[in-house]
Amino acid sequence: MSAPAAPTQSSSHSSKRSLFGIDIDNLRMHDAVDTLRQWVGEDEGCRFVVTPNVDHAVLLQENELLRAAYDDAHLILADGHPIIWASRLLKQPLPERVAGSELVPALFDSFNEQGALTVFLLGAGPGVAETASKNMEAQWPNIKTVGIYSPPMGFEKDNAECENILQRISACKPDVVVVGLGAPKQELWVHRFHDSIDAKVALCVGATIDFLAGEKKRAPVWMQKSGLEWLHRMCSEPKRLVKRYAKDAWIFPQLVLRQMFAS
Repeated sequence: MSAPAAPTQSSSHSSKRSLFGIDIDNLRMHDAVDTLRQWVGEDEGCRFVVTPNVDHAVLLQENELLRAAYDDAHLILADGHPIIWASRLLKQPLPERVAGSELVPALFDSFNEQGALTVFLLGAGPGVAETASKNMEAQWPNIKTVGIYSPPMGFEKDNAECENILQRISACKPDVVVVGLGAPKQELWVHRFHDSIDAKVALCVGATIDFLAGEKKRAPVWMQKSGLEWLHRMCSEPKRLVKRYAKDAWIFPQLVLRQMFAS
């Protein structure tokens, strides 16, 4: 069930900040939630949201398909304190971090206060989305999970499996698809198929389904606020993340310096 459309954003909120080849929307969390509520109340096809962090900024420099996905994204929200700090250093200030893992609960809170929302959970490991759904409906009674699917490895290369996913979503016609397939796979897949996704909004939000299920723990609040959430994640998954974060730590400052001297 769709909620009434929210007021249109003011022009001051709709401006963008250009950072590392990404045009990031200059929004606070409540502005982003208002925008999503408005979209859920409209019938304009599927709009999709991406949430760039440092790793995305690095990947974007050499991944043309990811750049195309970002160019076509309907909303780009800064996820990560280093992005915010860099925006201020480069005189393209963004007001605050709008992480996907925080945007989804904020959106649910909004609809729990007024309206109702139907959701499809796409991603995470087997059984994880089921647990997330139970937790969601216990915490947010106005949020209804209408579909769940954990696609097999390599699904993005299988046209029949991609069509299967689209049909599953179409059978439910959710307001929102929460996409937790990992970056850049989720952005590339949603960009490729967003014209065929039978939903109002697709949110590319990484590990959010795992967080909702309690499978992964968020960093303590003090680490989130001080910009050290990456350290908590790296210590939680060292084999997967140490190499990535080392590369990002080497390249990202170069991107900042390059833009600084180009301006």
